[in-house]
Parts: sequence; C-alpha cells; structure tokens
Amino acid sequence: MESSRSVQTGFSRIAEALGDPAREAMVSALADGKALPAGELAAVAGISPQSASAHLQKLVDARVLSVWAQGRFRYYRIRDDDVAALIESLVDLAAKSSATRKRALPAEQLRQSRTCYRHLAGQLGVLLSNALIRRRLVLVDGRSGEVTGQGLAWCRAEQIDFDPARQPHCRLCNDWTERVPHLAGPFANAVLARLIETRCVAPHRIPRALRITDRGRAFFDRLGVRVPF
Repeated sequence: MESSRSVQTGFSRIAEALGDPAREAMVSALADGKALPAGELAAVAGISPQSASAHLQKLVDARVLSVWAQGRFRYYRIRDDDVAALIESLVDLAAKSSATRKRALPAEQLRQSRTCYRHLAGQLGVLLSNALIRRRLVLVDGRSGEVTGQGLAWCRAEQIDFDPARQPHCRLCNDWTERVPHLAGPFANAVLARLIETRCVAPHRIPRALRITDRGRAFFDRLGVRVPF
C-alpha cells in the first residue's frame, strides 16, 4: 500500500475536474485564452449560476483555471500554457478515439485558422510553424524550441514584442485537425498577438476561428509562404 501511494502524482484530481460535460464546456469556452465571468460560462454550459459556481471552484482547486475579482464579477481563464497544452492534447486524443464514429467534421474555417489558447493553430498555424523552422528562425529540439538570433532579428523587423528571457521560447503542440504539431508558448503567443494587432487575422463568426486578411497574406508572403485558402 505504501509503495502504491509513493508513485501517485495526483493527476486523478485533474482528470476528475475535467471529467464532466459542463466543466468540459466551460474549459472549451476559455480555450482561446480569454477570460470570462461565471455567468457567461454558466450560459455556455447550460447550467444555473449556482451550479456553475461549484463547477468552477472545482476547476480552480485542481489548478486548471485561475480566477480574479474585478468589482462584483469574478473572471476565469485557463491557468497557464501547460494546462492549455493538456487541453489541446485531450481534444486531439478525443478526435482520434472518435474517428470511427459518424460525426460532423470540424467547420472548414476552424481547420483553416483558429486560436489554440493564445497561439495560432489549424492549417495557418502549421504553415507558420513550418516556415519559421525551415528558415531557421526557430530551432526545435525534442518538444521545445528556441528562437535564434536570426529569429530575434525577424521579430524586430516585424515589430513582434517577444522577450527572449522567457524559457522555453516555444514548444510543439499537437494540432487536433491537422494531426501534426504547430508552435505554442511565449514566442508563438507573441506572433499571434502581433497578427491580431495589425489585423493580419480577424475573428470569424465561428468561435475561435480566424480569417486571414490581405495584410496577413502579405505577412506570409514575406516568410515565403503561399496561403492556399
């Protein structure tokens, strides 16, 4: 019995916190990195505010979400990049396990371009990641990556606000629609923030989906990437 306890890491608490349809809905609503109040998350999950409060507290206790108060409202968000990576991996695993079932494919707009926590995903995210690695702006070793000197020069040229002191600079994140990795982490977050700021990508009517603009096509042209949609 003592031996059994010594190898337990506590992930069952996280699994329990995520293992409820209402909590899954609320976490999914926060997957693009934004913060939402409890009332809005209750509506997303289709439950009462009182029930949502208990569900959200369970997610906070399991360190899946963080919360802060502003006035009379409490805002919730995904706790950090590590939790976001876990959620994306679970989505990927769920998609694989349901591959033999009859279910609707993801909307084409989500496949093309979407947010994954705070970074770019979908076909556009994979195109970006591949270009950055191919041009040696990023060097990947295992599952983590580092922005090179050439990459930092590119950041300055594109006015991307990235702090190289943050480690690791980036990591690989499995893309659940493309089945290949895209880049996540501080560097990828900074790139998407710049793309949004300069209106290279814009929100779509579908939650998390993004559409590329003419400015965005010019950005990818400078990287030597032709966007096929």
